[in-house]
Amino acid sequence: MLLSAITVLCLLSTAPIAWTQTDRGVQSGQSQSVYGKDFWQSVAKNDCKPPAGKSTAELSGPLSAMLGSPDPEMRDEIAYKTFFHWIYQDRTLSPDDLRPLIAEWLSNLTKDVGSTGTDAVLRRSFSALVLSVVMARDNAAPFLQEEEFRRILNGAIVYADAEKDLRGYEPEKGWSHSAAHTADLLKFLGRSRYLKESDQASILGAINRKMRSAEIVFTFGEDERMARAVLSIVARKDFDSRAFQEWLTNCKPVPPTSASPSLGELRTDQNLKNMLAKLEVLLVSLPPDAPHAKEAAEAVEKTLNGSF
Repeated sequence: MLLSAITVLCLLSTAPIAWTQTDRGVQSGQSQSVYGKDFWQSVAKNDCKPPAGKSTAELSGPLSAMLGSPDPEMRDEIAYKTFFHWIYQDRTLSPDDLRPLIAEWLSNLTKDVGSTGTDAVLRRSFSALVLSVVMARDNAAPFLQEEEFRRILNGAIVYADAEKDLRGYEPEKGWSHSAAHTADLLKFLGRSRYLKESDQASILGAINRKMRSAEIVFTFGEDERMARAVLSIVARKDFDSRAFQEWLTNCKPVPPTSASPSLGELRTDQNLKNMLAKLEVLLVSLPPDAPHAKEAAEAVEKTLNGSF
């Protein structure tokens, strides 16, 4: 999901970092059954505003537990969208409210990671997605300290490498979409004021490894989401063109030369072609005066030559 920029800025907190999962009612084992589905549906219908006598901070723990729900309405239509309002759109969760949630969501990224075919991926994937909203909030209205940013960046890259359950959409359980949600997180991390020039290669490398290691051909828009994460790097004032060119070299699709290629070769070639083609379209769609866009588009086109 693309989020519109908000120009209102806040002062960075100078308080000591204190990310504990028991602050403000956020407990990783807290059950979503504290409030029923009817309660949360009423919150959603009320523009995600809590009922009288309840605060967003108080409700954030039970709502966070719903990120792992196998019910797509509870997980996606209620939990994620409500957090989007509370974190980014309405900003009713303060920085101090968010810090224990961030700790919980980073921890969620490691829960049963590497497993496939179970509902465990839902909590991991949607934790990555709400962390992307946290980063969008911080980019628009800074509140994170650099050490906090580093924790999220490191957690995202480790998660990108470790997640093996790459299901996109299933009719009964809706979106899992771990690769797309990881890309969203990397995209907003790529826009951060704290991102160093050397970090650009780390994000690009994580994207390359994900596209190469995937045991499926992405068919639910994951390639475009990855391309948009790369776009956030290209758009930076401190864009590292050398790191980008090295990344393109490493991402160059290599069409199989054998008459009997392996499935892995075919998957990798297709995923890389799809991502780079989407990236080229995004780059050439930018305004002519967009910094680095023309040179990056030309480099991508050169990389794709001979691939189709």
